[in-house]
Amino acid sequence: MYLEKLEINGFKSFASKNRLIFSGILSNEKRGLTAIVGPNGSGKSNVADSIRWALGEQSLKTLRGKKSEDIIFSGSDKKGRLGSAEVSLHLNNSDKNFTLNINRNLGEEKSENDDNLNKILATCDHIIITRRIFRNGESEYLLNDNRVRLTDIQMLLAKANFGQKTYSVIGQGMVENFLTVSAAERKDFFDEATGVKQFQIKRDSSLNKLESSYENLRQVDMLLLEIRPRLKSLTRQVEKLKKREEIEKDLNSNQINYYSHLWHDINGKLRKANQELLVLEKDKQEKEKRLEKFNEELIKIQTTDSFKEINELEPRLREKESQKNQALKEISKLQAEMEAKLEAQGQFDLSWLSSKKSELESQLENIAFEINSLEKLNPEKEELLARAELEEITKKLQANSQLKYKKQEFEREKNLTENKISRLETIIAANLEAKGEIDLDWLKNKAQELRTEKEELTNRLAVFKAETENNKKESLRNEIAQVEKELNNLQGSLNDISERLKENKEKLKGREEIEKLVDDFLNRLDQINREDSLEKIKTLIAEAKKDFGTKIKNLISGEDEKSLEKIKLIQEKIISLSETKQKLNTDLAEENYRLNSLSEKISFNQEKFQAKERELNDLKIKIEKAEIKFDFAGTENEKRELEKEIKNIELAIKKIEKNDEELSLSKKRQITEKVLQEILIKKSSLQERRRLLGEKNEGLKVELGGIVAKISKGSLKFDAEQIKSEEASINLRVKTLNEDISQLRQELDILKEKQEKEKTTMFELQKNTQAKQQELNLTINDLNKIQMEAARQETKLEDLEASIRNENLSILEIENHPRPEEISGTDFLPKKINSLKNQLDQIGGIDPEVEKEYEETKQRYDFLKSQTDDLDKTIISLEEIIAELDKTIKKKFDAEFKIISEKFSEYFKILFNGGEAKISKLTVEDNKDEKNKVASEEEVQALASLSEEENRVKNEIDKKLKKIKQLRKHGGGELEGIEVQAVPPGKKIQTVTMLSGGERALTAIALISAIISANPSPFVVLDEVDAALDEANSERLARILDDLSDKTQFIVITHNRASMKKASILYGVTMQADGVSQLLSVKLDDLEKIE
Repeated sequence: MYLEKLEINGFKSFASKNRLIFSGILSNEKRGLTAIVGPNGSGKSNVADSIRWALGEQSLKTLRGKKSEDIIFSGSDKKGRLGSAEVSLHLNNSDKNFTLNINRNLGEEKSENDDNLNKILATCDHIIITRRIFRNGESEYLLNDNRVRLTDIQMLLAKANFGQKTYSVIGQGMVENFLTVSAAERKDFFDEATGVKQFQIKRDSSLNKLESSYENLRQVDMLLLEIRPRLKSLTRQVEKLKKREEIEKDLNSNQINYYSHLWHDINGKLRKANQELLVLEKDKQEKEKRLEKFNEELIKIQTTDSFKEINELEPRLREKESQKNQALKEISKLQAEMEAKLEAQGQFDLSWLSSKKSELESQLENIAFEINSLEKLNPEKEELLARAELEEITKKLQANSQLKYKKQEFEREKNLTENKISRLETIIAANLEAKGEIDLDWLKNKAQELRTEKEELTNRLAVFKAETENNKKESLRNEIAQVEKELNNLQGSLNDISERLKENKEKLKGREEIEKLVDDFLNRLDQINREDSLEKIKTLIAEAKKDFGTKIKNLISGEDEKSLEKIKLIQEKIISLSETKQKLNTDLAEENYRLNSLSEKISFNQEKFQAKERELNDLKIKIEKAEIKFDFAGTENEKRELEKEIKNIELAIKKIEKNDEELSLSKKRQITEKVLQEILIKKSSLQERRRLLGEKNEGLKVELGGIVAKISKGSLKFDAEQIKSEEASINLRVKTLNEDISQLRQELDILKEKQEKEKTTMFELQKNTQAKQQELNLTINDLNKIQMEAARQETKLEDLEASIRNENLSILEIENHPRPEEISGTDFLPKKINSLKNQLDQIGGIDPEVEKEYEETKQRYDFLKSQTDDLDKTIISLEEIIAELDKTIKKKFDAEFKIISEKFSEYFKILFNGGEAKISKLTVEDNKDEKNKVASEEEVQALASLSEEENRVKNEIDKKLKKIKQLRKHGGGELEGIEVQAVPPGKKIQTVTMLSGGERALTAIALISAIISANPSPFVVLDEVDAALDEANSERLARILDDLSDKTQFIVITHNRASMKKASILYGVTMQADGVSQLLSVKLDDLEKIE
């Protein structure tokens, strides 16, 4: 293998592309020597630098630069700078010395053309190594126009005895460096010289991999140390979690069975209650319908035709009576006329006057009887009206009872809520006492739930208040009014009792005490109405009951048992509103009846008094005219009695009116006003009858006056026959009227009889209605009880639902769960559930995500463990490779070193005409400067911060890394460096540093020649290595190079003519005016042939 061509473009002073072609190899011909000459500063050494740079040199100092841009043509006054530099080495590989096995390091991706490149290198006869750099710092390596890595180039050159620190390119001043450098640096030079560089590259790569593996192993071990405790903790938590899940599963199953049992039990009772409610509601509706039917029949009877017919017959009867009275007036007139004539004729008969008086009295009695019959009908009407009003009041009281029941329902719900809160507080306190500790989070959640439930109830209360505020206030006002009425009523009862029990009158307190008691009780009711707190309401009611009962007892005497029973009855009526209302209605009806009766008596007595008064006046006139003396004593007594009775009735009316004014209820006033209106109507009717009777009386008076006048004047003519005829005609008419009146009275009697039957039926219906009302009330009470039971079961169900939700269970699941078998023992499941909960409390809360974290941590741990195993295997493999490479390196190095040592002595003697020179190995024992190095303070502090296990792992890895450093430093074995010893003839020198400059140059040339002879490189570039030699030594060097040219190709940059004479090709380098180097070539072999 040799260098065929060198192409330079943009490198340093070679701005344009330049090509240097070197002599080839014939079958039996030396490779020859190429000389490059030129003046100083023309750019000769840039040729050597370009070859070194293309071979992979990384040191800018060696390339005589400071930064990467310095190797790119930087421009001149006449030529601008370039953006890149490129150098290509064309190598002949006909001997197949260039082989490359491209292997990527661990973790690096393999290039797609690696296999193709290996095939090309194995079969290709021409190799092109190209290096290219850009001004932005980017660079690339090409092998036969394929991009490769620097490592690939280094491995390729190492196999062909090339290297960055090789002897292939020896620049200016580098000859003496072989002798002046340290033993360790000289060893690197000998590694390339002995041909072990390729193995050392592999060894260094393996050491890098090994070091990286140890570092990775340390990191993995540290991670494992970090993960292992967490993994153990997570393992324990996962085990607890599994145990907790088993317990929770068992708990869930038991809770479902337990709550399902309670759910079905409560729902069964609730369904039963609802069924009973449906039955009772249906029964209630049926009874209400029957009651309504009875009421309709009552109303129908009350509005029957008999009353209408009676009302229609009465005007007809009055009309007939009026006609009869008119006829009687005419008869009286005729009789008076006859009497006057008879009197004028002296035939006046006192007996006729007596009969006339009797006739008038009979007429008055008939009129009185008729008036009395009409008056009897009015109380019956009033009684019916009072009963209708009573029914209306009863209905309103029932509605009020329903409102009270709704209020009781609300109070019951609030009581149940308070009981629930109290029960929860008791449970919490019991749990705290049993456990001795409190779960704050659970209590906070429970408190929040209770607050939420309280807010819901408060909202429901607000809604209920909003809906029933008016009804509630109206209901309370009605209750207060009812109590006021009852107190007024009871006051009257107390007065009656005090009148009947005169002996205990002093023992009862007056009206003022009762009024104070009533005012106090009403104030308490008003305070209860304003109060919103249920507990406060209960307290106020209890205090009111206690105080009211005590004061009532203080107002009575305990001696009279009857009075005490009466007062107790009054208290019971006050407490029981329903009895109070019934008593109120009864009293109201009685008062109305009494009022109607008194009004009727007043009207009747007034009519009777007026009739008697008229009769008396008529009799007085007749007696006075006829000089007949009658006994008026009875009449006067009767008049006085009637007047007295009228006064008593008027006093009673005033008393009733006064009592009526004291009634506070508007409803009672309305009823009374309605009754009074009826009385006024009846009074108007009676007054009309009174007017008619007055007219009749006046007619009699006129008739009597006419008789008297006729008698007094004596001017009438007696015509008895004519008067009798007229009288007969009038009597016939009266008879007809009497028959009509009799018929009307018969009809009236029939209607009265029918009315009596209807009244009997009505009373029976009223009795049945009351019975049905009692049955309805009992049904309503039963309905209320069942509703209360249903409400209790609903409350239990709500509590159960809240408990189910608190246990995070599904109500739908509980509802759909089949009813479990009968549970043995009421406390078995609750005790078991509490036991399981206690086990859960002992286990404690575990994050459900711990299982996921455990899986992730376990996977990571297993992955790291597998990485550790892989790293251990890799380390073992690398250590074996390194050990094998160390053996190969040592064996090859020792063999080559021996040859180089012999050749060095031989060439030294040639160059110095004698003397002694040798090279020797410097082992580790000879250099112990860095042994027993003490750890720094920072390392001590770092170790102190680690745990014992971490220190153990770190120490083990550090020991191995130190071992790697030792291996890297010494390159295998115990070799530390190479020592050179040279003694020119006739001198005694201990070290090479004592030699002169020329002696050091000759010694270095001898060493280089020995290396080339022992292990030739494909080509060698010598840059003015003979600059320090005289002409004689230059001749000796030229002969040595000529002798070695059959083993390697020499490119010599020189000013020495001896070297130029040995060259087959001569290149001249000149510097142009634009600062660009220019090449000129001359092939000396062709010139010799021409000569």
